[in-house]
Amino acid sequence: MSEQVVIVTSAGVARLQDEAARIADIKARGSVPFECGPAIPVAPGRGPMMRFTPREMRQTEGGGYVSIKTGEAGRDAARVADAFDAMERAAVKAHQAAEARREKAGQNPKSYEPLFTPGQISAARDYAALVERVMASGVKCSSLEAIHSGGGGSGDREAAIFRDFQRLRALHRRIGDGLAKEVRRIRPSVNGGVKRRAIYVRKLVDMVCLGDMSILQVLHAHGWSKDGGASKALRLSLCSALDRMQGYDLAKMKKGVDT
Repeated sequence: MSEQVVIVTSAGVARLQDEAARIADIKARGSVPFECGPAIPVAPGRGPMMRFTPREMRQTEGGGYVSIKTGEAGRDAARVADAFDAMERAAVKAHQAAEARREKAGQNPKSYEPLFTPGQISAARDYAALVERVMASGVKCSSLEAIHSGGGGSGDREAAIFRDFQRLRALHRRIGDGLAKEVRRIRPSVNGGVKRRAIYVRKLVDMVCLGDMSILQVLHAHGWSKDGGASKALRLSLCSALDRMQGYDLAKMKKGVDT
């Protein structure tokens, strides 16, 4: 077999190096944190992974309770990062940069305030999981309602799917059909070739919780420019919707109204 010699120019070497760096970056984004152990394989298509420590409360001999780490072999667990992780990470990075500027200017530091409460994030992720179950069931709600109204003997699976449909409808009612961001101009402006459109609360919730989009991406998709005021207003609207999905309304609670 004759040997072949391939001569690569400096430009070709640079392209190969760039490609190697790109592949390494993709693998790094799909890797699992070291603390989670080697059993979970690298999967770039899965997306970035977030590490967390699984715990449970156990009763002690003295009658008290203690938090016990329950990860297998003492390891942490991992989950796929979502839009809330990305937004929080970006907010922390922006806060650190702002604090560096404040420190340089001799100003007092400010503590970081998370964008969302743990309850709001939990409500968003539960909603996404519920929608996934309903979509994966392959059953139409009308078919289930016909079975129940007709008194037919539906099985456990059908009953569970029907409960999921009922729960999803209840969440949709809590979210509501109101506006999160409206266009007040007679002739809406155009941003990046996209005509500015109103943003409805239900659309906002679905784009973030189901579409894995950030607040800024939702604004851009509706033709709105990157604006601190618009971003904050949209985030507060999302927070209010997530609160309602949990079963309460902070605005009413502040007014002393029992919800």
